[in-house]
Amino acid sequence: MPSSQPHRQTRQTIVRLLSSMASAKEISQYLKRFSQLDAKRFAVVKVGGAVLRDDLEALTSSLSFLQEVGLTPIVLHGAGPQLDAELSAAGIEKQTVNGLRVTSAEGLAIVRRVFQASNLQLVEALQQNGARATSITGGVFEAEYLDQDTYGLVGEVKKVNLAPIEASLRAGSIPVITSLGETRCGQILNVNADFAANELVQELQPYKIIFLTGTGGLLDEEGKVIDSINLSTEYDQLMQQPWIHGGMRVKIEQ
Repeated sequence: MPSSQPHRQTRQTIVRLLSSMASAKEISQYLKRFSQLDAKRFAVVKVGGAVLRDDLEALTSSLSFLQEVGLTPIVLHGAGPQLDAELSAAGIEKQTVNGLRVTSAEGLAIVRRVFQASNLQLVEALQQNGARATSITGGVFEAEYLDQDTYGLVGEVKKVNLAPIEASLRAGSIPVITSLGETRCGQILNVNADFAANELVQELQPYKIIFLTGTGGLLDEEGKVIDSINLSTEYDQLMQQPWIHGGMRVKIEQ
């Protein structure tokens, strides 16, 4: 595994957000709650592609531990770095508008392949770690074109179908979801994973919402992780900063 600073920050994030969440006291509190409430309300964990690439072992260990003690998270993942590499190998230049990836028909075929491969990689890693996990690569997000002229085959979520997730949870299995959307006519669309996670959270209203990124969090103008953000009071000021751009801006907006 790489020994870079982003890698160390990612590992620290996983340890801080997942392992500390599973303290004996908090586990007891959650188990008591979930004896009366739906399991699907425990936690949504959005995992960035860089975490899958660099910290898969730490991630699967933490997720498996949560399941072992009776707390099954819902996992939604991205695959940004993997997709960048595959598009580059195919000779397709990366284009973004307002932090969102422009997706052509040729690019969408690669998006689907990369998302499915990353999804299966995480599911298989969880299973090898003794956890039960279910691959869900479609059927969750009903979407419409965000703006076809500007973004191409990129969608915005209009409806969340919880049936595949609920079926997985009933079977005692961790749902592992991609952010691919589908129109009512059956057209697959590329949906930004942060947008998809936000829609999933709005539908589920879970007790925990965790975003794991390759940088370990949002970075300030010096490239250092921001320890905490109070969006209710700091949002407008943050969005005015020139160093808040691209994917970072999208994450804050969501």
